[in-house]
Amino acid sequence: MSRLKRKASQELTRNSFAVSEPKKHLLEIPPVDTMGAIQSYVARAYGFVKSWFMESWYTGSTYTHMSYAEEVRTRDHVQTSHPRDDGAYTLKRQRTRPTRSKSAHSDNRRGNRLILDLDGCRTEAEAEEALDKLWEARRPRLIRKPSTGRKYHTEERALKVDDEEMLLGDEDASSKDLIVAGPCRAPRASFRTEPTRGSSQHTQRSGSFPRYKPRTSRDSGTTSDGELADRMKKLLESSGEQKDSKQFSPSSYAQEKRIKAAKEREKQKRQEAVKAARKRRLMRRRPIEALISPMPMEWERKVEEVRYREHHEVITTSIGGTELHLKDFSTLGPRQWLNDEIINTYIEWIVDAANKAAVEEAKELGEPVSIVPRFIAHNSFFWNNMRKKGPSSTTGLMRRKKAPGDKLLEVDSVFVPICSGNHWTIGVVRPIAKTIEYFDSMGGQYMTKPFVQTMREWLQFQLGDKYIEDEWTVPQTGCAAQNNGFDCGVFVCTNAFCVALGLDTSCYIEHDMTQQRRNIAALLINRGFHGDFAWNKVGL
Repeated sequence: MSRLKRKASQELTRNSFAVSEPKKHLLEIPPVDTMGAIQSYVARAYGFVKSWFMESWYTGSTYTHMSYAEEVRTRDHVQTSHPRDDGAYTLKRQRTRPTRSKSAHSDNRRGNRLILDLDGCRTEAEAEEALDKLWEARRPRLIRKPSTGRKYHTEERALKVDDEEMLLGDEDASSKDLIVAGPCRAPRASFRTEPTRGSSQHTQRSGSFPRYKPRTSRDSGTTSDGELADRMKKLLESSGEQKDSKQFSPSSYAQEKRIKAAKEREKQKRQEAVKAARKRRLMRRRPIEALISPMPMEWERKVEEVRYREHHEVITTSIGGTELHLKDFSTLGPRQWLNDEIINTYIEWIVDAANKAAVEEAKELGEPVSIVPRFIAHNSFFWNNMRKKGPSSTTGLMRRKKAPGDKLLEVDSVFVPICSGNHWTIGVVRPIAKTIEYFDSMGGQYMTKPFVQTMREWLQFQLGDKYIEDEWTVPQTGCAAQNNGFDCGVFVCTNAFCVALGLDTSCYIEHDMTQQRRNIAALLINRGFHGDFAWNKVGL
């Protein structure tokens, strides 16, 4: 090998390799005419046979070398190949660095973003020192505050000297006319300190900013945070009490409009509640629990003690003062017919409790309390007296009941117990719903038509011109059925109780009548629906 320096095209490198090419002539024979012709024919035949064999039998990939300079670029390097004089090719590979976007570079320069390297910092003190050096190297540029009083654009984000002092400390803060211009964004950095011997094993996080001095107000026109909080507290506490300050008080027209709107909303809400209550009264529902349930043992004992009273002894009295003795309570025993005093007294207590509940409901809804009772109970002699003397005989009675004439339309229900022979039934006239109902636990219909006809005559006499016969209907309301011949009075009391409460009259069965007899006796002894027998309480 020659010691002379080779040319650049002939220089070999580590990435260079020699590519061997087939020789142009397989044999170097002196140029003889005869041999030259033979060699030419043999070469052509050999080439034809070789090409036919390679195309027919050999399908593998063939090697081809680059006969020209080629450049291949990838993401991280560039590879080029150059031919040499001796037939070899030189391959050169050069690594490339990822180019940085000019837009990103300009954004970083425009935003004054700093790069904080904390790789060499092992403790928190070293990190804070590196951060302070970074800030010392790149201080914000200071400009003079213009003398004009115009307001700055919001994009300039001008900061006062106090903010500049909080960033730079006490240096260069003597003038109040200096402001920091341009968006100066502080870098966000967080690092962890490795635990050392004798220290806590927990990793600590430290803020990326040094501890600055708190901002103090130098302007006499500004207010401190404490004073501002006190002023806001006083303003909120005395917003409705201060009469001399009208800064936040609405105008008189707005106040009147607001009060009027509140009254309208309250009135509409009250009307909706009244409609809902009326609708609830027009519909009967089933009780959530059993209507008739056993009493506490104390009351069972009191009911049992009545059996040992003297015959002349007064056990209890009704609202009107009617005395009830042992002979009356004996009708509440098993398989006994209830007499008039027991049925009339029980229905009177039902009507008394229902009227008191109606007064409380009217007060809750904000309605005026009417002197006309919501419920009226006639005794068992009302029906016989009207059949004999006519509707005019009830004028004084209705006046004493506080529902004379057309005042009857304000009444919810009127109870009319009827004793026909040895069978008790009850009729209910409901002016609020304009219905006439007749309840017979035996399912008989022979008294329905006479009762309806008599009640229509009575209503026409009471209401006069306000009575319209077509508006009053007779619904076929069902009730619990009776299969014996002695519980009809108990069914009458229970049906009256269901109607007053707005319950379905078929929500109980005949089997409950034995317990209901004892419940009726306990309520008469208690003299009304209070205490353990409070109104709307299931089981009475």
